[in-house]
Amino acid sequence: MLFNNIIEKRIVKDGVHRSVLEMPADDYNKVYNGQYSEKIALEIINHHFERRGDDGRPTDIQIEHEDNSNMVKIYANVNYLGNDHTRYGRR
Repeated sequence: MLFNNIIEKRIVKDGVHRSVLEMPADDYNKVYNGQYSEKIALEIINHHFERRGDDGRPTDIQIEHEDNSNMVKIYANVNYLGNDHTRYGRR
């Protein structure tokens, strides 16, 4: 799974890092056929972070797609403090 059209927004408020990934619904549905779940969202955000070399650990993940929108949005809090280096499944 490789999405080249992801827009990422970062927000830091009261010390909490928040990431919002946005991608075209058409691109998303070519891979996931209209299935929306936190498990899929976690897979996408982990892959995106790995490609960026981002050590953050996503939590509180939500995925959103409104019927009248052509965008899929993934929201997550991103934790950095106290992390070991994230290896994304590699040993």
